[in-house]
Amino acid sequence: MIRHFSKWMRATVALTLCAAAGSALAQWPDKPIRFIVPYAAGSGVDVAIRPIADAMARQLGQPMVVDNRPSAGGIIGSQALAAAAPDGYTVGYGNLVTLAINASFFSKLPYNPEKDFERVGLISGNAYVLVARNELPVSNWQELLDYSRKHPGKLSVGSPGVGSAGQLAGELLKKDTGITMEHVPYKAGTQAVGDMVGGQLDLMIDNVAALLPMIQQQRIKALAVTSLARLPVLPSVPTLNESGVKGFDVVAWGGLLAPAGTPKAVVERLNAALRKALEDPKVVQTHTTFAITSMPSTPDEFLALQRKEVPRWADAVKRAGVKGD
Repeated sequence: MIRHFSKWMRATVALTLCAAAGSALAQWPDKPIRFIVPYAAGSGVDVAIRPIADAMARQLGQPMVVDNRPSAGGIIGSQALAAAAPDGYTVGYGNLVTLAINASFFSKLPYNPEKDFERVGLISGNAYVLVARNELPVSNWQELLDYSRKHPGKLSVGSPGVGSAGQLAGELLKKDTGITMEHVPYKAGTQAVGDMVGGQLDLMIDNVAALLPMIQQQRIKALAVTSLARLPVLPSVPTLNESGVKGFDVVAWGGLLAPAGTPKAVVERLNAALRKALEDPKVVQTHTTFAITSMPSTPDEFLALQRKEVPRWADAVKRAGVKGD
């Protein structure tokens, strides 16, 4: 009798908890949502994310408050997101660096790039562009490759820092083509561009948004873009793929994450709100201004991209011989 009563009590408690959880999900969200961005306020990522947060807030009916947690490699913000309660009231931004490159660039991370997060959906991609100083006697990729063969060890290529996607894209290019370029790391991409304009640096690989103003002012010249398709903002600049580096495709993707264990129903609602946000006129305008391509996706498509990119960038880190610690 006591045993049956105990089973009845456990079943009653379980049903009560399920009902409470179901009720909470039905009311979600009923308070502001924190959006962790692992980059500084005013950075390119931050500027691109804020219109999306505003548009999602309108879709969900609650404020979405951006919480900037900057650090080298986005580690602090990513760790904060991984440690947050999986209740749907904390989301965050993850990208090529925090979810793929860091896995091999750092010997030990305070978060697991795959296991500690639920992928909500991809947000966007930003292609890279290979640029040269105006005085370098080349105007396209093939001429640059020929020049490097005639002048081995003479070309210098800058990046925003050791382990940056710009440096590692250069390593992938070396691997695929055999071009020789000496890497010169800078603390900031703007410093590298300044040296290019001054004639002290030959080449640079960085995202289009960062280099577009200088290209448009003709202070540096674009030789090729790293995406498979040409960019609307640089329609006359060919891709590396069509220039002979078949299959070369480097895009700085990023997306929306939630802590591992966030209910599937919440993830699905966040994904729907994100898709709507990517169609918002202000978001579209921001993406156009910064040469960003929207990449709406399912959570599974996001995860598949991450898993595909991790070994590719691990190879680039190994070839570069760099470590973040």
